[in-house]
Amino acid sequence: MAISKAADKAHAQEALSELEVRQRLDELTSEIASLSRTLADLGGQKVEDYRDELERLVADAVSASRKAMDSARTGAASLEQGFEEQVREHPLRAIGIAAGIGFLFAFLTRR
Repeated sequence: MAISKAADKAHAQEALSELEVRQRLDELTSEIASLSRTLADLGGQKVEDYRDELERLVADAVSASRKAMDSARTGAASLEQGFEEQVREHPLRAIGIAAGIGFLFAFLTRR
């Protein structure tokens, strides 16, 4: 009978140990799931931060491109206006320069 009680006590301790192990595994599983959610949230936040930064950079690039286009248009318009004024003030000189450029172009393309 003493052996039976000792065996029952050993089985009870094994059952208790098994129950403790299962509880600990459940706790660990819960903690891992919680950490996974936290990492996913952090990753999602990082993605959101990177997307916001990218959108800001794209907006800055678009703005800079528009400014450069406006500046180029203004410069081209100013240059065109300057040429027109020179042609109106010195029409013969403009015709001579145009003819010279034409002859030079023809000479270079013949070869």
